[in-house]
Amino acid sequence: MVPSIKLFVILGTQRFPFNRLMKALDELIEKGIYKPEEVYIQSAYYDYIPQKAKYCKLLPPDEFIYLIKTASVVITHAGVNSILTCMQQNKHFLVVPRLKQYGEHVDNHQKEIAQVMEEQFNVLVLKDTSNLADYIQMASTHTYIPWKPNNQALLASLIEFLDN
Repeated sequence: MVPSIKLFVILGTQRFPFNRLMKALDELIEKGIYKPEEVYIQSAYYDYIPQKAKYCKLLPPDEFIYLIKTASVVITHAGVNSILTCMQQNKHFLVVPRLKQYGEHVDNHQKEIAQVMEEQFNVLVLKDTSNLADYIQMASTHTYIPWKPNNQALLASLIEFLDN
């Protein structure tokens, strides 16, 4: 089992690298804001290998949930499942959408998901990684509207989103 950490970073299973965020995390460690053992990154694909932070490809589900529960703050890409898992665990978290312009995904659907979550649930979304340290601090006390599963409302929202 991985020990408790301050920042658990969830970057998903996409085949696209998220170099921008991983480099920003390494910079925070280099500046002494975090120690290397306090940051743990989970991503299925690496182009840039973190130089300071600890990292892995995929975790077993029990370890994944353990790290979400025990981390001080979770930083997640704008994957719906990752966001909802943080909300279901009542976790302080920060969303950083993958962006097409950086080769982090094929389109900007994560930016759109993050915007919807920000508007409907007051989720904290980082748009510029140069502000990462400030946003992590804000995330540690930020209050969002809790997720309450409602399959009919979710289905209607998804249909409306896909029709546009």
